[in-house]
Amino acid sequence: MRLYSMYFLCKNNIAAVKDIQIQTRTVGGNQIRFIEGWLGLVRILNKLSGVPCLKPAASAVYESIPPVIRDRDRFDFDDAMHLNFIRARRDLVCSMRTVIDLYESSRNDQPEALGFDIKLPDFTSLKEVSQCMRDLDFITSQCPYLIVPDAEIKYKSVDIGSFWITFFVAGSAATTILLNLSKIVEAATRIKSQVITVKQQEEVLRSMEIKNEVASDMMDTFKIINKQLTDRCVKDLENEIGELKDGDELDRTGRSIERMAEWLAKGMQIYSAIDAPSEVKTLFPQQEEQPLLKEDVIKLLELKAKEENKSE
Repeated sequence: MRLYSMYFLCKNNIAAVKDIQIQTRTVGGNQIRFIEGWLGLVRILNKLSGVPCLKPAASAVYESIPPVIRDRDRFDFDDAMHLNFIRARRDLVCSMRTVIDLYESSRNDQPEALGFDIKLPDFTSLKEVSQCMRDLDFITSQCPYLIVPDAEIKYKSVDIGSFWITFFVAGSAATTILLNLSKIVEAATRIKSQVITVKQQEEVLRSMEIKNEVASDMMDTFKIINKQLTDRCVKDLENEIGELKDGDELDRTGRSIERMAEWLAKGMQIYSAIDAPSEVKTLFPQQEEQPLLKEDVIKLLELKAKEENKSE
């Protein structure tokens, strides 16, 4: 998992982990400790368990409570439970603080800059990696809506051990570039399923090596469908952002949207940087990871796996 994601998860939840109150009440002159809101903490522990370096500490907090009462939102503590819970929570908070300090110290106190993060899809070949980088370069450097006076998209870093790349936008018009990019991503998100379907149909025809007139007509139809989709998106962008100057700008914008749609369909995701100001945090549309295999192929693999298990 990328350091950014670990930091974001820890930063957003450390207060909730630290601040959950162990309260007391008096019963027959005795002080009874109890906790209220345990199930909310369990949801946070489940999230933290997705971080490899935090999983042991998060699991220890969860396991400090006996199984028979873990599904309750409120319950009493005896002395042993209280001690185990306090120790486990202290270790978890310490681990979370370590992640937060590591990320913040790695920034070297550099001033915050507007930017965006890109999660690359799972690649199957070096050729695919190279093509993705070329397409990203084309989109960020050739799309007219991302070429703005007084601002420039620059590469910042690759998150170690993950598929995340961070870019920052330098200049006084950085917010404009981010806003335009978010609209391009939104347009590509709308048509990604259609674009990938058309591409798949083209590949089927190529693999069948059909060279007759019908196949040629079908290929032409696919190209027309793609162009209609991208032209519609370009027109929408012109209405939202501003008119493009000429045919060359129309073409480069269309190609940027189509290439973005193809990679989004393969699993690419784009978000505003984790430390971006609040006004740009929610610019980019909700994106879901896309499986690289079609549903029928996945079902076939599952069926094959079941048959292999039966034969063993």
